[in-house]
Amino acid sequence: MANTTFNGPVVSLNGLIGGPNKNAGGTGDNDTEQGGKVPFTATNATTITIATGSEAGTKLLATANEGNLIYVSNGASGNAVYAFSNGTQWLRLDNLSFISAT
Repeated sequence: MANTTFNGPVVSLNGLIGGPNKNAGGTGDNDTEQGGKVPFTATNATTITIATGSEAGTKLLATANEGNLIYVSNGASGNAVYAFSNGTQWLRLDNLSFISAT
């Protein structure tokens, strides 16, 4: 696999999605659409939580968000990481293990 550096947004047709609720239509602190500003935190391997805004505390299950790519502020043992849902768990992109806040 090649190493590639990007200097802008990555766009994929029928592929990557920036947030687990791609059709939310939120704005500002509630924007969970691609490139949105809502931080997600790891609750456990199957659940992430919206951290801020009026949707804060909302749980998002891996089973209901298969194929979605997210940025999790604490998913790599408390450190930030990108993760995706395989339909069962939220998996880290760096090593394919499940997300964990600890």
